[in-house]
Amino acid sequence: MSDQTAPRPRRRLPEVQFRVLIAGRANAGKTTILQRVCDTTESPETYRMVDGERTKIQLTPTSDRGEHDIKDELKFSNHDGYVFHDSCGLENGSTKELKTLQDFVRKHAEQKRLVNQLHVIWYCIPMDDHRPGLNVDPLHALQIDNNVPVIAVFTKWDAFKRNMRMDLEDDEQAGDDLDRLTNQRCEEIFQRECLDKIGDTTPFVLLEGQLACS
Repeated sequence: MSDQTAPRPRRRLPEVQFRVLIAGRANAGKTTILQRVCDTTESPETYRMVDGERTKIQLTPTSDRGEHDIKDELKFSNHDGYVFHDSCGLENGSTKELKTLQDFVRKHAEQKRLVNQLHVIWYCIPMDDHRPGLNVDPLHALQIDNNVPVIAVFTKWDAFKRNMRMDLEDDEQAGDDLDRLTNQRCEEIFQRECLDKIGDTTPFVLLEGQLACS
C-alpha cells in the first residue's frame, strides 16, 4: 500500500459573471462606457424575465421610457464576463428613480448566491455641465451597502476642457498661457465641484482622450 496520499480533486470554481449597475443622468455617456469596456461598437443584447423564463427582448431606440426596466440584463455578444444593469436617467432630485435604484441595490446585496449579487456600481458624472457637482449627490444615496462599492466615473472631460478653453479665449489676458490656464482652471473646478464632494473614500475614474464618452 502506497504511503502517498492521492491528491484531492480540485474544486471547480463557479462561472460567475461580474454584475454591474451603471447609473447617472441621461446622456452621461453610460452606453459608451459599456462599449469601451467590452471593446465593441455594437449595442448590448437585453434579457428579461418573462413568465419565469429568461428571454431575449428587443427594445428600439424610440422605446418609451416606461419599457426600460432596471432588472433587465444587458450583455454584449463578444464579452460574456459582464452582466450590466442600466438605470433610467437619474437627474438630481429625481426621488422616484433614486428609490428604484436603492431598492435594486438592497435586493441584490441580500442575495446569498454570488452569481445573483451586485458586485459594483459605476456612477457616471458628466463634466460638460457648468456645475458638474450638482450630479454628485445621488452617488452618496447609493452607498448603502459596504459589500457593493460605488465608483465615481467622470465622463466627457474633453468637452469640459474644450468649453473651458473657449471661455478663456475671450479673456485677452490669457495670451500665450492659454493652455496652462485651461488646465489649471479645469483642475480647480474638478477638485472643488467633484473630488471635494465625493469624499476621500470614494474611488473614481476620469475618462479622457480616447476613453472620453460622447
